[in-house]
Amino acid sequence: MRDAVPADRRTDLAFYTRSLHNGGVDRVVFNLAEEYRDRGMAVDIVVDIDNVHSPFRTLLPSGVEYVVLDARGPIARFTKLQRYLRLARPRAVMCTSFGFPNIYAVTVRRLSDVPFRLMLTEHCFPSVDVADPGPLTSRYWFFRIARFFYPHADAIVAVSQGTADDLADVIRIDPRTVQCIYNPIVSDALHRQAESPIDHRWFTQSSVPVVIAVGRLEPQKDFATLIRAFAQVVQTTPCRLLILGDGSERAMLSRLVASLNLDDLVEMPGFAPNPHAYVARAAVLVLSSRFESLANVVIEAMAVGTPVVATNCPSGPAEALGGGRFGTLVTVGDADELADAMLAVLKSRPARVPASWLEQFSTKWSADRYLESLGLVAP
Repeated sequence: MRDAVPADRRTDLAFYTRSLHNGGVDRVVFNLAEEYRDRGMAVDIVVDIDNVHSPFRTLLPSGVEYVVLDARGPIARFTKLQRYLRLARPRAVMCTSFGFPNIYAVTVRRLSDVPFRLMLTEHCFPSVDVADPGPLTSRYWFFRIARFFYPHADAIVAVSQGTADDLADVIRIDPRTVQCIYNPIVSDALHRQAESPIDHRWFTQSSVPVVIAVGRLEPQKDFATLIRAFAQVVQTTPCRLLILGDGSERAMLSRLVASLNLDDLVEMPGFAPNPHAYVARAAVLVLSSRFESLANVVIEAMAVGTPVVATNCPSGPAEALGGGRFGTLVTVGDADELADAMLAVLKSRPARVPASWLEQFSTKWSADRYLESLGLVAP
């Protein structure tokens, strides 16, 4: 970790965000950072605050600088980001947080004497955040001023076409100014991780099929509906449910599991640094979300050959699954329909998704598109 930049090193690309968290955005940033590092580029990951509780902190890519601004509050963010830019003099900055970090980056570039290309990226679904924001919240003010700032970036990118359309609608900018670039998911590293050994009795000591889900235990993921659907499935088909992730709904979900007498059939072991090894050995991956920008876990499952059942939520799962050609889409919140879809996959495993479809989600493809959008070429 550092808060200064070596004098003999100029950064090619800086990823700027509030902090590391524990979600798909961090994995996307790490995948891109590793790809550009391997291409000979000098890459920084810049955060306002060091989140020591993030499990992703221990997974930071080697050879990539991790810069902590220690910026708490608007003034500190402006001044410390500007100081970093003057020291590192990056060729380009990619903002990966929705909201005011994008505003700070646009403003600092206009006020500083450091020329760099600026990209704003959207990994969330804005209309969910805009739902009834109160006038005293930062969201309220952001949605009213963003349309004046976003057009000053060199590029605006969303991780799905549905997210791109939603962003343009919410902040009232020309939809033609928002580009869609799918996340960098499929790589040699993912396949190597999928082949790693795992030490879990359900996979090593049993032939009973395992249903798997991966994600934060938060309302967005709606794991309660998945658990209720699973309770129906086990009435006719022996199987088990493994949910990898952690979050605020752990206690509620644990109570639900107990109330349905599923304690021996459902496990929630927490965050897994390498979920791909579990997904690759599962019978089916289920995504039960209420909304997703792209749904990285769906693409990861397709890449390792695991069938997918996902809710047809706005907007990513349908795009990732080709409108249902490469996986099963079900109604959001419908436990009965979800159970039927899970049973169908468990009884007859579908064919693998063709490599030609997965290419658009590859790290190389995405990394090339980002450089093109920024007007950069690797050194």
